[in-house]
Amino acid sequence: MAYSGGIDSTVLVDILGKNAHKFNLDITAIHINHNLSKNSHTWENHCREFCSDLNLNFISESVEICSSGGGIESAARKARYEIFCKYLNNDGQILTAHHIDDVTETIFLRLLRGTGIDGLQGLKRHRKLGKGQLIRPFLEVSKKEIKDYAKNNDLNYISDESNENNEFDRNFLRNQIFPKLDKRWNDFSSRVSKMSKIIEERNNNFSNLLYKNYGNLISNVISKKELETLDIDIVKEIIRSSIRNENISIPNSKILNEIIKTFIYSNPSAKSIVSWSRADKDQQAGKITYKDGNIIISTQE
Repeated sequence: MAYSGGIDSTVLVDILGKNAHKFNLDITAIHINHNLSKNSHTWENHCREFCSDLNLNFISESVEICSSGGGIESAARKARYEIFCKYLNNDGQILTAHHIDDVTETIFLRLLRGTGIDGLQGLKRHRKLGKGQLIRPFLEVSKKEIKDYAKNNDLNYISDESNENNEFDRNFLRNQIFPKLDKRWNDFSSRVSKMSKIIEERNNNFSNLLYKNYGNLISNVISKKELETLDIDIVKEIIRSSIRNENISIPNSKILNEIIKTFIYSNPSAKSIVSWSRADKDQQAGKITYKDGNIIISTQE
């Protein structure tokens, strides 16, 4: 499990640690020292001792964060997930303590940055990560419930001073905006979470229908001639699904329209190219080129 030492992951570690023997669980807590705070080593020692008290395996990894233009938050997240992949085998699972309020934050951030319908799904309960699986068991749990558990069980946890820095978009929403929304619309995070589940269900149904009717075209190499026979909205969905299958960031509507103009409405050549990337660098940048009558989807090198 991922263990930062904050209240969320501390509650997850405590629950799993106290039930490990009962359910014969082989649990290892992984702590990532980002070296971004003067307190980093103190936090690492705290996490080690907490796991020792619960007789849990503990691993600590130290990383140096380089934002590379995508921001510190994104770079730190990327470093964490690279380490998680390092320890995941074919049967391995990494658990994180993301909860309902995290879902709301993520959806709001995506809205403000200009997301499509996929971005309104929120966080997935489980997904493939490296050779294993990423599991989020707290997605039905609120921050209040986590705080209540920590208080009732007298848990000691870390308070990261960077969480008070409202220069970070997520912190600004969490500290300045959401308390006001929750005061006016009680339990609004749960409502946002319910909405995201409905959208996810609709998206899954649409995806199944798309594959049923056009699955032969959903690929990283797509025949331009075959696409030209279809309604343009269907063409866009085929391209989106093909990009998604390559684990490449989904282009925004402006880029997608440029793709359609370049490769469907025009006569592309081997020199034709449309490329895109996400500002936060969270997903791979992509590009589309043309060769031998086919539209080719690939990552930017």
